[in-house]
Parts: sequence; C-alpha cells; structure tokens
Amino acid sequence: MAPDLIAGRYRVERVIGRGAMGTVWLCRDEVLGRDVAVKQMGLLAHESEPDRERALREARAAAALNHPSVVPVFDVVDDGTAPWLVMEYVPSRTLAEIIEEDGALSPDRLAHIGAQVASGLAAAHELGIIHRDVKPANVLVTEDDRAKVSDFGIARNLSDDRLTATGLVAGTPAYFSPELARGGDPSPKSDVWALGVLLYTAVEGDLPYPRKGNALAQLQVIVSDQPPEPQHAGPLAEPIRRMMDPDPRTRWEMRDAQHALKRLTDSPREWPAAGLAETASIPAAASPAASGPTDADPTGQETAPWGSATPDRSRRGPILALVALALLLVLGTTGYLLTTAPDDEQTPAAPSPSAEASAEPSPTEESSPSEPPSDTQSPEPSPTPGREQTPPGQAQVAAVESYFQTLPGDTDAGWARLAPSMQQEVGRDDYESWWGSIESVQTEGTTPVRGEPAVTTRITYSFKDGRVAVEEQRILLERAGGDYLIADDQVLSSRTVSD
Repeated sequence: MAPDLIAGRYRVERVIGRGAMGTVWLCRDEVLGRDVAVKQMGLLAHESEPDRERALREARAAAALNHPSVVPVFDVVDDGTAPWLVMEYVPSRTLAEIIEEDGALSPDRLAHIGAQVASGLAAAHELGIIHRDVKPANVLVTEDDRAKVSDFGIARNLSDDRLTATGLVAGTPAYFSPELARGGDPSPKSDVWALGVLLYTAVEGDLPYPRKGNALAQLQVIVSDQPPEPQHAGPLAEPIRRMMDPDPRTRWEMRDAQHALKRLTDSPREWPAAGLAETASIPAAASPAASGPTDADPTGQETAPWGSATPDRSRRGPILALVALALLLVLGTTGYLLTTAPDDEQTPAAPSPSAEASAEPSPTEESSPSEPPSDTQSPEPSPTPGREQTPPGQAQVAAVESYFQTLPGDTDAGWARLAPSMQQEVGRDDYESWWGSIESVQTEGTTPVRGEPAVTTRITYSFKDGRVAVEEQRILLERAGGDYLIADDQVLSSRTVSD
C-alpha cells in the first residue's frame, strides 16, 4: 500500500496500473501543481540492497532519455521503503487495450504507431539502454494516435557488467527473441524482435506463437519453430519478417525498423508489397498454423491506462544502412522473471524473392547499343566530342562508386550527391554522425538493376571502434541533369564479420 504522500511531494490519488515490475499510482505533484504517474519499483526476486542502488542508477540513466515517443521520467526518489519513478501522466489507452477492445489494427494505422515506437526505442539504444519488455501493454496511444513507450522499469544499460551475472532475464516470454529464450543476453536486437512480435500481434489480432501452459514450454517453441507468416499485414509483412529474423546478426536494427515504418506512413502507396529487403532470411514452412481463441490475453497486457510523436531519425540515410551488431548467443539455463505467459501460434514465413540484377545496361533514349552516339537522336545534351556516351547502367554504377569514394573523408561532397528528398529525410547532423563513426568504406560487385534506376552493391564498412561489417544494398538513383543522385537505399542483408 502506498503512503498518502510520497517523498513529501507527490499526493497519492489512486492506482492506475499494476504489473510484475511495480504498481503505478496517479499522484498530484504538490510543488508544481500537476498530475504525474508514480511507479513503485519492485526489486527482482534475487536482488539485494546493492541491486536496489543499481536500479536507481539505471532509472536515472533512463531519465536522461528525452524523446517525444518515450514517457519521460521527471524524478527518481527513494523514501526508504522503495524506489519510485515519477513520470509524465497523459490520459490514453495501451495498445493492448486497443487490440482487445477494438480488434486488430489496420496496417496503415499500425505503421504510424510503430514508427513512433521504433523511434523512441532507437533513441534509447543509442544511449546504451535496452527496454527488455517491449509489448502492447507498454505502448501508450492517445486519441490522436500519438504513441509513447512506457515502463523502462526493467531497462538496463549495456555498460552494466551485472546485466546477466545473476542468470535472470526479465520480460514477457511471448516477446522473447530466440537468442534470449536460449539464455543469451538481452540486447538492442532482442528489443527489435519484440517490436516485430508487437506489430504481428496488433495487425493479426493474436500472438505469432501457440500458447503453452508454462513459460519454459513457451520459450522452447520460440527457439525451435520458425516465425509465422503474417496474413493481414499487407506492406507491413516484410518489416515484420525482418524484425523477427531468428538470426540476430541479420535482423534489422531499430533504426532500420523506424525507417521502414516511417516510409510506409509517409508514402504507403509507393511501398512495394515485397518490402525493403528481398532476401529469404526466414525459411518457408508447410502451412499456416491455426490457433483458436483462449481466455488468455494475447497481448500480454498488464493493466496500465496511464499513458499519453514525431518519428526521429538518426544514422540511417542513403548508404547509411544500419549495420547489424554481432551478438553472442549465450547458451545455458537461466531463471526467468515472467510478467505474463500467454503466447500464440506461429507459422514459418515464406521467403521473399531475391532481387534480380543484371550487369547488362538497359537501352534508353540517350543512346542506342547498336549505333554510335553521333548517329543517335537524344533529348539529352550531346556527348563531349571524341568521347563515347556512357550507357545508363554504367553511369549509375559510376555514380554510386564515385559517391563512396568521397567518403568518409569528404562528407560535403557526399552530401551533395544525395537527392534533395533524401537530404530532407536523413538530416545533415545524422549524416555527419554516421560517417564520423566510419574509418573506411569499400564497394564491390556494383551492378545495375535491369529496367530500373538502381544498382545492387556489396559495401564493407570499417568502423573506428574496430568492427568490420558487410551489407548487400539496393541503391535507388534519381536523374539530375547528366548525372545521378542517391535517392534511397534498401538493405538486402547485413552481417558483422569481425569485432
């Protein structure tokens, strides 16, 4: 039971949410005269006084996260009985309540909400904070569909060397990634998987994996079975597949997810049904599994009607495709603090067709492959005397290779080779930040895509922190006078080859 007054300042009015990690109270801040949500942070079963101090330290670190899609932490206090988190109070419903009360969400609405969630989580990851309990009950949605991520109460900083020293993983089993279910460390990639499960649940109206009677059986299903193919997701299907890639090395990072979802929100009709990445990272399976409804809440909901964005974008841009982190899968037995246990049935997903590329340039109005340029009528400016006109495919390859040759040393030149629409989407600050982390970059196998203003290429990034990563990308180009500008990029695969 909460006191009438917390820390001599927050007047308790009523309980507005309960969960395994604590109780949330609606309180009145008597100093500032505003309503706040105050959460009593329950310690994990194994934790002692030093762990309590660490929880407070981590909560204060989370308070440094200032993002429009994250419920802000105003204060962290300890009145001697328990730590308390003082947060913004914004009337809303949780996404879990929306699914239960209104049914599955439409893909376009969910893309709008999901882009905001991904933006907030990406900002947390960039501060070294992983949420560890991403699920519909921890996403608060206002009447005008502004979404905020709540409940960083079990979040931990990646720099904490005691993250898994106790052998305990906190979270909701239905949203555990395969590596987490095996006993591996929580990571940003496990948050990405959980967001994929969240999107699947919200658009399909049920969890992807079959419900099991106990948590260990549930985790075994996640480890052993392939993710199911979403049936009602439309253009969201491919982003969900990439977020629920069983291999964390090739799974999207959170900024990839944000980029894809925001692009769906901004231009839903321009997004191809096949999605961004045209690789078969999730094997196909025989047939979708059917699961009848049960009394269990498919969303893993903990009642918390206390939540109240603008998507943020960092690092990613043309040729700024995010590099997947190499994650060590730690095998072994661990204990689990399970906030909810329902799961649902899964079906392995069908593979996406590989992007077809050709090294042969397509003939265009500019030049004829069978006639010399001097005999060709073209609306384009005449080629320089004494030089052959470059076929479009070769010009596209040259434009991409020239772009990378300027980087990372000359970001002014690189920025100038981005199409205006891409410059607006990326932002100069994020562009500089990304390339500031790169020591060197190389391309190989750059090949024009037949019939499209695009190329495919393999890019090797050498990071200043010692990592080396390789990405397969499909780069879209935009004609500008006699040259090509980088208009967009699509990550086909990503892997870290060394640390």
